[in-house]
Amino acid sequence: MTGHRRRNPELSRAIETERLLLKPIGKIRALRYELAINNDTELRAQLTHRIKRKTWLQCYRKGQMPNGRSRFTHEIVVKENGRAVGIHKIQLMHYRSAVLAVVILDRNWWGKAVPLEARKAILSYFARHAGVERFTGYVEARNFASILNYQKLGFKHSGTMHRANFDETGDRLVDYLYFELLKDDFPSYFAELEA
Repeated sequence: MTGHRRRNPELSRAIETERLLLKPIGKIRALRYELAINNDTELRAQLTHRIKRKTWLQCYRKGQMPNGRSRFTHEIVVKENGRAVGIHKIQLMHYRSAVLAVVILDRNWWGKAVPLEARKAILSYFARHAGVERFTGYVEARNFASILNYQKLGFKHSGTMHRANFDETGDRLVDYLYFELLKDDFPSYFAELEA
């Protein structure tokens, strides 16, 4: 992860898995996904806990748009039919760290291990080509499916942020769980995906 100011051509390439193609996208396409999430009442409630939609400018500013140097958004495309089902974001941070986020917009693909398959490939790829040694992510404490996915990927619970947000849709306080995966604990699938 040498200098986020310069582009690494390796990080601009598509990543392929058994079922998926993870294609890097630019700001305009990423903004379209942010707007789609914002307009989906159920997804917006799960991800932001807000009733009111954001403006397109708020979506742009808060969406952490890809810049091709330190922030990347990959469109998750099913190879079989070419259909885009969601996005995966990764932001490179200092000290060889990266923060992750994933959203599956196509409900037909919920519960079909898409985040797991996409993340395995992205983790391995960014460890190899960007020198990432620490991956982090957070999830709402009640999102059991995402917690289980982090654990299946080899992440360990590293902390809890109590009362970190207020869920307007459920009129309750929300806790977040933080997870991390360190280089010393990289699972065997990293090497398997490189082969």
